[in-house]
Amino acid sequence: MQRILVTNDDGIEAQGILRLVETLLTLDGAEVYVVAPAEEKSGVGHGVTYRTALNPTPHPFYGLPVKAWAVNGNPADCVKAAYYLLFEEGTKPDIVFSGINVGTNLGRDIYYSGTCSGAREAVILGVPGVALSYDNWNAQDDYGQVGEIIRPLLQTFLAQAKQQVLPADVFWNVNIPHRKPADIRGVSAAPLSLSHYEDKYHFEDEGYWLQREYPEGLNQEAADDYHQLKRGYITVTPVHIDSTDRTLLDQVANWSVVKGWGKV
Repeated sequence: MQRILVTNDDGIEAQGILRLVETLLTLDGAEVYVVAPAEEKSGVGHGVTYRTALNPTPHPFYGLPVKAWAVNGNPADCVKAAYYLLFEEGTKPDIVFSGINVGTNLGRDIYYSGTCSGAREAVILGVPGVALSYDNWNAQDDYGQVGEIIRPLLQTFLAQAKQQVLPADVFWNVNIPHRKPADIRGVSAAPLSLSHYEDKYHFEDEGYWLQREYPEGLNQEAADDYHQLKRGYITVTPVHIDSTDRTLLDQVANWSVVKGWGKV
């Protein structure tokens, strides 16, 4: 059996996490646990709760054969709580899946996304983590045949986790087109897109609202996650959690303030 922890940022009663769990339960040897926010926590990034107490509470989960808890915190809190509080000693999860998110998490979204933070927190704790997002922002109740679409990828990640070949310090960011299975063109190993949208603030009566605008003239042939998804590919991006730019360390070491510190 493989112990699978499932979390999300849309809340424990969101349709996306239900579809993910239903699909995982069709796979051989899957032992599924759900630990998710009691309320929606989209866009919270990697925030953790430490000024108030966490209270994981057992939660019914659609009559499915899983153990589930709702947490009064963020996705990263959920993974921490599961790891330290809810799993018995010696029975930590073998892998964490976070999602399925309403809407994509592409490019720099990974820094804002609660979905991605659930997968990232798993990796920080030494457990493989996978974030899954679905391109249904404009049809949020429509998850189509997403379970059928992602089943092969879930099987791949589970097999690699069982073989312990998934690299440490990397979480996997997966984005799925809102298409029928027959219209999916394949799986693309894609880098992050860092410039496919611009942030704009729009004033309304109560104040300023953050919105996105997608500029014209972008390179439509780019191989990044945004463009590959729009072409109909499932995108898979390995994201390293060590953000150090090691190519600049030697340069910093030669700064005069570094070499001359303490000298008159």
